[in-house]
Amino acid sequence: MATSSPEDTYSRFRLHLQGSFSSQEEKETFLRRFEAAKQLLAPGCKRNATISVLNTLLDRVLTQPENVQASNSRTSYSRNEMMLDSAGIYTGDEDASDQDLFVVERKTFKSLCSGLVQQCGCLSNPSWTIASFIKKGHVARVQFVCPHCKQSRVWASSRVLSGHYLANQKLVHAFTCAGMLPRQYMNFALFAGMGVVKHKYISSVYLNQLYQQVVTDVAEESMKAAVERVKESPHHAKSGERIVHFSTHRIVGISTLSRQQHRVAQTREVACTKIVLPQVIARGLNITEVAHDYQATIKLYVRQLGMVNSYDTWHGTKNVAKQLRHICAGTVRTRDRTWFTELSDKARCTKVHLYWCMRNCGGNPVRLRAMIMNISKHFQGDHQSCSSESPCQQPGYVPKRKPLTMPAAISAYEAALRKTLIYKNADSCHLCRDTYWVESFNHQLLTYLPKRIHFHTKTFEMRMNLAVMDWNENCQRMATSHHEYTDVRRPDHHSTYNVLVKKTYRFVNNIWSMYVLRNITSQQILQDDEDDDEMVLPDDAAMYDGDYVDSEDDDYVCSEDDLEPWLQLALDGLV
Repeated sequence: MATSSPEDTYSRFRLHLQGSFSSQEEKETFLRRFEAAKQLLAPGCKRNATISVLNTLLDRVLTQPENVQASNSRTSYSRNEMMLDSAGIYTGDEDASDQDLFVVERKTFKSLCSGLVQQCGCLSNPSWTIASFIKKGHVARVQFVCPHCKQSRVWASSRVLSGHYLANQKLVHAFTCAGMLPRQYMNFALFAGMGVVKHKYISSVYLNQLYQQVVTDVAEESMKAAVERVKESPHHAKSGERIVHFSTHRIVGISTLSRQQHRVAQTREVACTKIVLPQVIARGLNITEVAHDYQATIKLYVRQLGMVNSYDTWHGTKNVAKQLRHICAGTVRTRDRTWFTELSDKARCTKVHLYWCMRNCGGNPVRLRAMIMNISKHFQGDHQSCSSESPCQQPGYVPKRKPLTMPAAISAYEAALRKTLIYKNADSCHLCRDTYWVESFNHQLLTYLPKRIHFHTKTFEMRMNLAVMDWNENCQRMATSHHEYTDVRRPDHHSTYNVLVKKTYRFVNNIWSMYVLRNITSQQILQDDEDDDEMVLPDDAAMYDGDYVDSEDDDYVCSEDDLEPWLQLALDGLV
């Protein structure tokens, strides 16, 4: 004990405690733990913080009963010191089952911490111990027992919604909206050791818990909002719109038919068109034109409704090179008789010329046919009918293709042009429409409906609706930057790649909010079978009433080993 000098205005008494450590690392670990203890036990205390920590610890130890004091003095603070800084270091020396995980809600975790520090009915200091630990899907059900009066309490890491644990239902909702298959989800959860719900439970959520109906309703709201957005467009009143609007490109109507409903695959597209067109018209859209793949039956139906029929340009030109192959290549024996060397370089470029004709015909079918036949004159060196903007009209033009001079080759080439789909259906190709955005949606659809999987009709419709909501929310996002790239297979082709802003998933929250509201208002309590994946008992958890703040409804993944030190920490009053 040391005394300060008499000249000081007040007296200070110092106490020096000496400790021995086996290594510098052990000393630094102790100091780090002690600093963390000062932050917990003496927050905001800058002066004499060490004395405040020691007094707090002495008060807690000396006020405990003698039978509890002995056990706590040996084991309690060794666990607490570990929890003050981290959750411990994994050494790999325990059993693999100790790494099992479970999901816990933030609100239930708060109720656990507050409940464990409350006194038992026997008025003894809180010293609850874990009697049993059971997992119901992703949820942990823990039974605590008071060692004095043997009273037990049951805590579940999730609340209950319509007779099932909320966390389990939310994870089913999560993997469904992410486009995962049930087997992919089960494998992921099984390998992570976080519990799993099986096909029976998932089907119960989809059907009995009204999840599929909720997805359908939210998708309908998404398409109705897309319809209103189309109606606000200045182009709608005067020109009408297609099912996928020219400027918004949102989906405003869908139709699906299963094999049981329509067995002929070749005419299934026609049957769906006859369903979706009246559906979209009933929503108040002024549809004047329908663009589709090459389907003659749809063309007849569209014209019966008084609309303009248009064929997709890609489907109209994809077989041009194949159609010209018999006059562009062949054997040496049949050269210049059935095929001609002057046409050997015309197959690919003819397709490009057809695209240019459709784009520049001014919406006139007669002019489109005339421009197609002018392709032959162009290769013959007659450029009187060519566009003034074409390179052939510029001084010093040198043709890149072989000129056509043989009458037989010219006759064969012109006959092949007249047989093309574009020439024969000029009245359906003169507007140069494409189904690019529909094909883009079909590409995104593979995220939710992979072609190699056969889905049940209801599941197929649900996943189709999820794809529609995802598309309507994220199509035509703004670009943050532009990058140019060249395909190594086509070095002469340069493309610009847009780096888009990050996707949003507001439809996921909309589905969950409506799902919770439907299950609360319907008062539907499911009776679980004994072999179900989860069985809710009356004392397991509080009922979920839907009145929450988003941050309080967060779920966390925790292991059984991580739970035990936190429980001990809560019992000692440090949480």
